Amino acid sequence: MEPRCGKYTPLFHHLTALGGNRWPATFEDVASVLGRPLPKSASHHRAWWANDGSHSQARAWQQAGWQTCDVDLGAATLVFERQASNTAAIAAGGGQRTTARENGITPASKQAISVPDDTPNTLALCGQTFRLVARISPELASDGKPVEDMPQKRYRAAASLPLNRHGHGPFCRFSVAGLPAAPGVYAVTVAQQLAYVGITIDLQQRWGPQGYGRIHPRNCFKGGQSTNCKVNHAILLAARERQSVRLWIHETETPRPLEAHLIDELAPPWNDQR
Repeated sequence: MEPRCGKYTPLFHHLTALGGNRWPATFEDVASVLGRPLPKSASHHRAWWANDGSHSQARAWQQAGWQTCDVDLGAATLVFERQASNTAAIAAGGGQRTTARENGITPASKQAISVPDDTPNTLALCGQTFRLVARISPELASDGKPVEDMPQKRYRAAASLPLNRHGHGPFCRFSVAGLPAAPGVYAVTVAQQLAYVGITIDLQQRWGPQGYGRIHPRNCFKGGQSTNCKVNHAILLAARERQSVRLWIHETETPRPLEAHLIDELAPPWNDQR
């Protein structure tokens, strides 16, 4: 059943796919997930963030199994916490899962892949072997938190173009050494859960400073690389929670059929465009 939360449905999907039991967020983070600014009442009235289920925004996080707390209007921050019953399910290893159809994602015949914490160097997805090629670690500031970047203001034509749906940021920066310059299907796991699959003709370039590793100002705007923005921002959210992000590759000259099959079967949460 599709959640009844209107324009806040993207927040439902984001929280449903999120690992861990807490998400410390800024109001800007929530707006970025939604792809639109929050209403003024969110900044001026604590009741907007109440867990009463009478408004569509509250239904979004409550139907996903979360609740809000520690709302600070002055700092424009809050914390989302899993509700107690869902936290118990996570601790037991069951995770909070709904079917892909309930999430509004491509229907899946299998649940999301869970990767053991003592991850081996290979991962089987739908009968295909992926090998571990990197652990993604964003640049950190002196306080140990990821460095956050808002490149939009550096684009000279910013006033004449709208941001794309994932261009609000913030973003992180990372570099990955030793990646093969090979074609294939890559997979991203976050906190032992499959999060994303994609295809590339050159993995090294795709995950380098011209790809996911750094968001260039033009890519934040309509006509830019919105997928780069989406994946980079999602990695930043995982880094804030100190969740492990791993990159895997199945090398093949014909990656597209396998990518489509994995999305259909496993419905990775970051593959929302499908």
